[in-house]
Amino acid sequence: WVWSEICSAADYKNADKTPDQHQLSCARSSSERLTDKMVVLTKEELSYIVEIWSQVDKKLITARALERVFAVYPWTTRLFSKLNGKFKATDIGVQEHAAKVVSALDIAVKNINNINFKQLSSDHQNIGVDTQNFKALGQTFLVELALQYKLKFTPKKHAAAHKFFKQVAEALSSSYH
Repeated sequence: WVWSEICSAADYKNADKTPDQHQLSCARSSSERLTDKMVVLTKEELSYIVEIWSQVDKKLITARALERVFAVYPWTTRLFSKLNGKFKATDIGVQEHAAKVVSALDIAVKNINNINFKQLSSDHQNIGVDTQNFKALGQTFLVELALQYKLKFTPKKHAAAHKFFKQVAEALSSSYH
């Protein structure tokens, strides 16, 4: 059960409700929930993303998100055999991949609402990365942001970050057939 998969950003205004009340208030028909629409951030959401990304220890949070994605979604490790089973945030291989992810996210933040990852998408498709892995990594970033910012990671900031990581996942999937 993930609020962000059930609710739109506008539904976060009801964050004072209990989770059950909130889930019921923003539940939609299954066809509407499953419709993928291009994600566009508002100016307010854009400012939240820029603020968060400028304040966070990018390499640390990215390494932790990678460690979490490898632990929670173990199939994501299948293309990382060179890491020899070392999937902790402090392990050198995870640190190296985190640096690459940070570079891509820096580009994404600078080009919000017009993220172009066609080459990166093609590269990931060629090595066999499942597009669901991009979504899973986005979810683990949300967890890490929530753990780091605690109450400062408001429902509006959570919704903005969710939309941003959905944009990134869409851009990384753009060259897939």
